[in-house]
Order: sequence, then C-alpha cells, then structure tokens
Amino acid sequence: MSENEFEKCVSCGSTHIRKFGNVYSADGLRKTQRYQCMDCHKWMLSKKKTPVKPKTMKVGLGAFKYQEQPLPETNWSALTKAQNNEKTMLLDIAKEMLSELTIVQDPKKNGRKFSDVKDMAFCLIAKTYTGLSSRRLESDLRQAQANEQIAKVPHFTTLMNFLEKPELTELLHELIKLSALPVKELESQYAIDSSGFSSSQFGRWFDFKYGEEKIIRNWVKAHIMCGTRTNIITSVELTRAYGADSPRLQPLVEKTCKDFTVKEVSADKAYSSRKNFQIIKSNGAIPYIPFKSNARIKKKGLMIWRKCYEYFHEKPQEYLEHYHRRSNVETCFAMVKQKFGKDVITKNYVSQCNEVLLKILCHNICCLIQEYFENNIENYYSTNQQKISIPEF
Repeated sequence: MSENEFEKCVSCGSTHIRKFGNVYSADGLRKTQRYQCMDCHKWMLSKKKTPVKPKTMKVGLGAFKYQEQPLPETNWSALTKAQNNEKTMLLDIAKEMLSELTIVQDPKKNGRKFSDVKDMAFCLIAKTYTGLSSRRLESDLRQAQANEQIAKVPHFTTLMNFLEKPELTELLHELIKLSALPVKELESQYAIDSSGFSSSQFGRWFDFKYGEEKIIRNWVKAHIMCGTRTNIITSVELTRAYGADSPRLQPLVEKTCKDFTVKEVSADKAYSSRKNFQIIKSNGAIPYIPFKSNARIKKKGLMIWRKCYEYFHEKPQEYLEHYHRRSNVETCFAMVKQKFGKDVITKNYVSQCNEVLLKILCHNICCLIQEYFENNIENYYSTNQQKISIPEF
C-alpha cells in the first residue's frame, strides 16, 4: 500500500497493512499514526509525530474552552493504608454484605441441593479480586474456611459451573447496590456511559466492498451510572456487543434514584433525546447532555428540552463545565479494567455478564475502602435484610 509508511510487515513480511487510528502522547499535543498487519495482527507505529491543535468545542455563537484546573492533592497516608489493608477488608466486607441478604429458595424444587449460595458468591468475589484461576484459588479458599468466612471449599469445577447460573446475576446486582449505599451522602452528581469487555470469541464476515474477510472480537457491553466524586457504581445494565446506549438510561436512572439523592446527571450525545431529558427531570435531577448538531428547540410537549437547549446555546461554557463531570465515568471504566482486566474468559453469555458484574462489585468495595480511610466512611449496611427470590437453587 503506497499511501502507508510501512510497505510490508516487520514481523511476517506481509504487504496487507492498514491504518488504524492514532496514538496520542501523554500531554495530548502530538499524535502518531498506527498500522496493523491484517495477516499476523502485528501493530506498528509511525516514526513521524504530528502536532495536535488545542481542543475547542463550538457551541452556538461561542466556543467552549477547557479550563486548566489544579490536580487534587493525594492523601498518601490514607491511600497507603487503603492499599495495605485492601484484600483483608474486601473479603470481610463481602462476607458482611452477604450476611445481610436472605436467599429465598423454592421449597418445591426436587433433586440434590446445590452448594451454599453465599459461600459460592464469596468464592467468586475472591477469585475476581485475586485474578487467580479456580484451581490456584483453592489455597486462598482454605484460608477463608479457617477464618470462618465460608463453611466449605467448593471444587473448582463446581465454582465455574455456578458462574453460569442466571440467578447469580440478580444476586450480584443487589450486592453492587448494597456496596454503594455507605457513600450515598457524598454523592449528588452522577454520570452515565457504556464500555465493552472483550471475549475470546470472534465474529467473521466477508466484506464485498474490499474483497476480504474481516474478523472482530465479540464483547459484552456494560452500561453504568456512577458517582463523579467517589467513582462508585450505583447501577448496571448489560447488553450484547451492539446494544444501543439511549434506551438503557431509564433503568439506570430509576434504579439509582430509588436509593440515592441525584441532583445532576451528565451523559454524552448518545443519550441526547427528549425522552431521556424528561426521564431525568421526572426523577428530580437536572440533565447535562450536549445537543446534537441537528437538534432543534421545539419542545414537543417537554419544556425541559427547550430550557436545556436555550441554556446550552446561551451559556455553553457554564453548561459544559457541568457536562464534563462525565469524564469521571471514563475514569471509572479505566479503574475497573486496569485492576480486574478488560476481558472476560468464559464463553457462555450469562457467565460473561456475571464476570463483568463481579469486576464492578470488587471495584465498588475497593472504592468503599478508600473512602473509609479518606472520609471516615463506616462499613455499615441496612439492618433490614434484603430478600432475593432465587427459585432455581
């Protein structure tokens, strides 16, 4: 390909090379062209670095300028204590949360009884946090049994089979909500976004336009709503790879508003619709979502759309300063993926969903431990036991 800097792959010598976006420097002022060999999938970077113009976002008659803000000071003492005690406290908190749940089983179900649900959930939380395989995890589980955190160490095959149960999904959703409750007084501004967790499965098709076979890795898409101060995740919705973002806003907002005080909700243009503006307003919050270029001021019976549209165009700087709290949701996804992995290892869709929920649950507990040392948040939960109906166990 004559327009490419690389005529052939440096690894396999193939000439089937294509451009794949840019890689930006840490300060965002320079970018480098990225290439990939379509035969051996080797990544290559250009030696030429191109300067990048400062970002501006034109809105109406004005332009939004990114304001330089001082970085928040890190409380190194609290951070050190949180990191030093994180694993021990995480397992204790997981045990405490599970003790607050009452599992309602179907009395009419026949057959062999399954292993204790709470013990299995505890073992999966430990597996997700440590990143160990189910076999290598057994020594850690024997230590947990000695500490009376579980009654019995399950077989590694039993543990992985439990991950495929759809009833576990409901249990994990409740645990995620429960893990976020202690910091509800610290949060009032929330953000919504989605991101994918790639799997080991691939989708293949033939592209007639370019006359070649294309391959893409499948993924599970997680839609989350998180607090912009503590990065705690309050509600989650999971879809397959190409699940639309906009329809997921309503369940995320409604679940969060049941247990948390929500004053502001920020999201990107994918959620910009009259219906979503009205959903946020009806739940007592103010939407800060930028408008698409083809959006019009017509309210169509929804005054909140007209008011936000006028606010967006008359005071873009003020409006977008609220909107850019949404950047914290990107930070939240980065925290989850860097610490617990950006991939799912199972092949069953239900198992993949449960894997993602376990990553998010571990992230929430880690955020809770951090707030415990920084803001003296106690690890307490409601004395009213949460009842979950799981008829299949």
